Amino acid sequence: MDNTLWKKIMEFDLDHPMSEYGFSTRLAIENFWTIDFTQKAIVEYKKFMYLAGTSDLMVSPSEIIDVVWHQHLIFTQSYSDLCAIIGKNIQHIPSTHNKEDFEKFKLAKQRTKKLYHDTFGEQPQEIWEFSDMYESLALPKAKFKVRTFIIFGILILLALITPFYFLLRPLYVQINSGDFLTGYAVLLGVALIGLKIFNSTYLFQVVRNFKSYTFLHSLRPQELVYLKTQKLANVVHGSVNQLIQENVLSVKNEKLYIKSEDAPANIEAFTILETIKSVGTGNYPPILKRLIDKPVFNVVSNAMDAFKKYVIKSQSFGKLFYWNFIILSVIMLLGLVRLTTGIIREKPIDLIAMLLLITLAFTSIHLIRLSTLVVTNIVPKFYRNEVLPTREETKSWDWQYFLMGSALLSTSFIPMVNYTNRNDFGSSSDSGGSCSSGCGSSCSSCGGCGGGD
Repeated sequence: MDNTLWKKIMEFDLDHPMSEYGFSTRLAIENFWTIDFTQKAIVEYKKFMYLAGTSDLMVSPSEIIDVVWHQHLIFTQSYSDLCAIIGKNIQHIPSTHNKEDFEKFKLAKQRTKKLYHDTFGEQPQEIWEFSDMYESLALPKAKFKVRTFIIFGILILLALITPFYFLLRPLYVQINSGDFLTGYAVLLGVALIGLKIFNSTYLFQVVRNFKSYTFLHSLRPQELVYLKTQKLANVVHGSVNQLIQENVLSVKNEKLYIKSEDAPANIEAFTILETIKSVGTGNYPPILKRLIDKPVFNVVSNAMDAFKKYVIKSQSFGKLFYWNFIILSVIMLLGLVRLTTGIIREKPIDLIAMLLLITLAFTSIHLIRLSTLVVTNIVPKFYRNEVLPTREETKSWDWQYFLMGSALLSTSFIPMVNYTNRNDFGSSSDSGGSCSSGCGSSCSSCGGCGGGD
């Protein structure tokens, strides 16, 4: 291995010069990748380029590395500079998908794996063996969408009222109103509590079964803060607070001021400082509103919202949702039949109608919360209970901020945060986009690298 060349390639900064929508930020947003996964993909791309530069034969990238390669080709000056360091113009050769190309690229893939193993060791599975970041979670897609299941479920529920009326009427006429209402309320309460416990246990096991190399085991604190709170403003608060603690920013008269003229340490700091300069007044609400829309923070919500959608579309979640819906629908059906019986018999129906409305409200709230449970509760709980106790770096401020929330914010900064929270400044909507079957999927038409000039 040419250690000198490898060191130069590793030190090459694809984000130079620093900007709000630089290489890694754009790569993450366009492919719904997490911050850590994006950095890993870039490192593996650099390893691939080293192999391409030092091999006389064709080497072939994985689909994920090919995504990075495609984007770097667009950054023409940066790509040219990297090729200059390598000493070779690395050409991108697309596959034509004919039989001859298939054999050629198959051999190139085998050759790449051997060269990689001899040079760097084992290939990281999450980068080299899957077509996108989410595929490694091994969650097959559900046959029916949740929305479709709900529509058909409601239609079936309405259709069953008549046959169930004739089935249950002989029993219902023997039960007085008070006993039925009490029993129905108890049944609903037991069902909701039982389902809540079962759902948490089931989803926790789903998350626990994800392989250790998947992106979910390498989330950053800011991503977990967003998952737990579903508010991008809380992520921004944490980043601004870190700059206050590092004496880059200061707070005076509830306004932010730039205290240090040193070069920003990262893209987040760069974006915050440039935004404060552009706003000019130092008032936090308008600064927060602008920061919410910045790409470097959208990276967080983009990936986490896509992950939530990916889980909701999976078979594992689908089965859980179907059973929750069916159980609660049966309870609703029992109440509707009682209501129908009362109407036909011309009995008072005010109390049962009110209880049904309450049942509908609790059912709707329960199912809506179920759709967000894995991100707002299960994944944060998984990190608190099983991931963080094994890590030393979790003692840092950003990890403690995830665990303890706004209690860790600087005293001078808390009034500004409280004001924005009370007035709902910087509230964020679902910005993850539509995670289709190819969430972050790569262009699979690339066969490999044919060396260079």
